[in-house]
Amino acid sequence: MSNISVLQIGSDDWTPKMQSKDIDWQYTSILDLPTMLAFQKDPYVLEQSYVVLTDDVLDSTLLSSQLDAWPPLRTLYFAHEVTPEFQAVLDERRAFFIQENTPEAINKCIQNDLSSEQIGFSTRFSEAQFLPLPSEGIHFKREGRFSAQYSGNFGLEWQQIGTLQTYETDFTSTQANLVWLDYSQTGSVEVQVQFVFYKNNDIQTIQVIEGAALRELTTVGGLQDYQAYQILVFARGEGLIDLHALHQRRSRHGLGMLLPGDDWHLTTENEEILSYFNPGDRQAPLIVNFSGLRLHGDAFEMKTSLDELGTPYLLFTDSRIQGGAFDIGTPVYQQAVIDMIKKAMATLNLKPEDVILTGGSMGSFPALYYAADIKPRAVMIAKPILNLGTFTSQAEFAQLFNQDWILDVRRYLVGRMNPEDTEELDQRLWQHIQNIDWSKIKISLFTMSQDEYDGNSLLQLNDFFTAQQATVTHVTAVGSHTDKIPEMISFFMTELKKARDNMRQEDQ
Repeated sequence: MSNISVLQIGSDDWTPKMQSKDIDWQYTSILDLPTMLAFQKDPYVLEQSYVVLTDDVLDSTLLSSQLDAWPPLRTLYFAHEVTPEFQAVLDERRAFFIQENTPEAINKCIQNDLSSEQIGFSTRFSEAQFLPLPSEGIHFKREGRFSAQYSGNFGLEWQQIGTLQTYETDFTSTQANLVWLDYSQTGSVEVQVQFVFYKNNDIQTIQVIEGAALRELTTVGGLQDYQAYQILVFARGEGLIDLHALHQRRSRHGLGMLLPGDDWHLTTENEEILSYFNPGDRQAPLIVNFSGLRLHGDAFEMKTSLDELGTPYLLFTDSRIQGGAFDIGTPVYQQAVIDMIKKAMATLNLKPEDVILTGGSMGSFPALYYAADIKPRAVMIAKPILNLGTFTSQAEFAQLFNQDWILDVRRYLVGRMNPEDTEELDQRLWQHIQNIDWSKIKISLFTMSQDEYDGNSLLQLNDFFTAQQATVTHVTAVGSHTDKIPEMISFFMTELKKARDNMRQEDQ
């Protein structure tokens, strides 16, 4: 059975050239499109995964009207003659422009670059993944598991300062990865990263990244038959280097990273923000979801469920340190998140009361936090983690499960490990959200009866909502923090469907 289905629309039928067991290829001309749709179970639904427009001239009002009614991020085209009206529809529906226009190229693009599989990971400068090689006169120290620091004079020539642990499965044959280095430096010091690929115990090729390219999405890999590889780190000049992580994601050749059509943003302070915007059916509500903890791989959450809902949505996932830092940080970072939400609102011509903020576990914190900045219609959270000071002070808890993630969260947000910071971190949420009118924001809350993460904050949250006269729908399930994930998603979707239907009834 095919994994991907495609509807080709154009003058020439490519079906004989698209004999792939992984793609169910279907064809229609523009004139026959209405007839083909009439024979569907639902003529208003796009039944295929993608639509491919294979004509070099796009000017049909019939076709553009149909694309306008179909979901976004599902159309591919390579035409170079497109009327302004047709191009406006393609842009609004976030269609993918493909450079090559052969059946072979389109087939490869669909299978390799437009799959829904999210492949992203980070090679950390931790004890397990980084072998430091400080030379004489160079000082080396670690700060938790996300910071490896060198200071001193490295000289005028490049010298190796360490090796990152790698795995053969980090790359797939013929596939390339997009990488960038999360680090900081002072003085004249520079960093260089070398990807050394081996075949038959000999060096096959060396790919070097340095300078500005370290903080850009740079392509590496894409080899046919390498057997192993190393990542070598070099330095030169004088100053301090603070190495955090080498982020790697499967290349989609300009069509996205974790998902086709997602967005990569680097703040002026070199912090990464990953987001994915789907304008859906263009009607309220706009759902903004913050992902939970991602210890072993980068990924957005809730996409499949929100696709079924049909409304516009904006997803965030936090790739900083190992697992994320609750989508908060410096004023620059937080303003970037706020600006992205407001940009999605402006694109859809929606108001704050058309927005719903959602998140589970780690994602519950930003869903509540940014409510003070967006003032949405509703906030829907599950398994909340709210008091970051108390939460990150549980040293013994981190050792059991999270590889010291919560300790590194504290280092990242405060810059040190000191019990004196617990109260300030605990108050970060409450101080930020206390001065808005929560009586105008509907709350949906899903909690666990034996939540060992931050369950003690639930009473504080309930007292806060009571004092604020907020309307709260609260469901409790039996179990610990990591239990009942399907029930949690079901709760979200039930509440979102009710909110969507109520909002649209009000607008009629």
